Amino acid sequence: MSKRTVFTTITPLPPGITRESVLETLHSHVEMIDLNPLVIERHPVKAPSKCTAEEFHAIWYEMTDKVQYLPGGLMSGKVSYNACFHDLSNGLQTHVYAPLGLDIKGKWSVGGTLPHEPKEPVEIGLGVPKEGLYLREDVDMRCKIGTTTFVKKTLKRAHSTLVERLVEKAHLVEREIHNNRLSEQNSIFSYYSGNGPTSPGFPPPPSSSSGSERYSKQDINSFPTTWSSYQSMGNPQPSPLFSQNDYQKTNVYDQDTRHSYQSFQSNRPTPQPSYTSNAEIQELDATSNQRHWK
Repeated sequence: MSKRTVFTTITPLPPGITRESVLETLHSHVEMIDLNPLVIERHPVKAPSKCTAEEFHAIWYEMTDKVQYLPGGLMSGKVSYNACFHDLSNGLQTHVYAPLGLDIKGKWSVGGTLPHEPKEPVEIGLGVPKEGLYLREDVDMRCKIGTTTFVKKTLKRAHSTLVERLVEKAHLVEREIHNNRLSEQNSIFSYYSGNGPTSPGFPPPPSSSSGSERYSKQDINSFPTTWSSYQSMGNPQPSPLFSQNDYQKTNVYDQDTRHSYQSFQSNRPTPQPSYTSNAEIQELDATSNQRHWK
């Protein structure tokens, strides 16, 4: 006769661990298997014939646990079983088909809110923290009445170690992300502060404690100042659409145009200033007055 047992385990996550780092581990099925201290062997298999239609398309593994039946290692044994893994947006679902009618359905999820996120109502009666993130494990298992206590105790002890290792792994992931972010920021700062790569055509700016002079006189003298200097830096090729004859024709046209303009300027008569005598000015004034009185 089998008995159903349902229980939930809440584990608060330390500050500094993000939801993404924990979900990354939950969605890594091989890593979740290896974090379990009971598992000593694993390999992927096809879905068994007794699984449901929904579980048929899940990822299946055959695993072997080493179980201590008596304290101190006085009696131990190996148990092989099949289990499926199904990823969720906020966690992971598992289903174990073990011998002697042991059936365990598990669900791992990441809950809680971070300081910059809106707070949500928490479920009462489970010891859920009101602030910060937490890892939740929901277990629904069926086994024989005589083995329920042993199976539950063994499962909770093994999963407690699994969670400790998972949290430590999350710390390592966050540390690596933090160090990579600092390295990128230092590279960007070094680039814009003048220590980054420079153009191959110009010398790099000299390091100066005062920062008042970006280039010395020796550096400025080494810069190319004429077009011939730029040409000496490489081997420029003429355009295929503009031949040497076209270039010579253009020079001849420019010379003829310049010569014609100079000839026109030299033959142009010099304008002479015009002067008005006093008698002409008086005659103009008299004419203007007569028109005004009329």
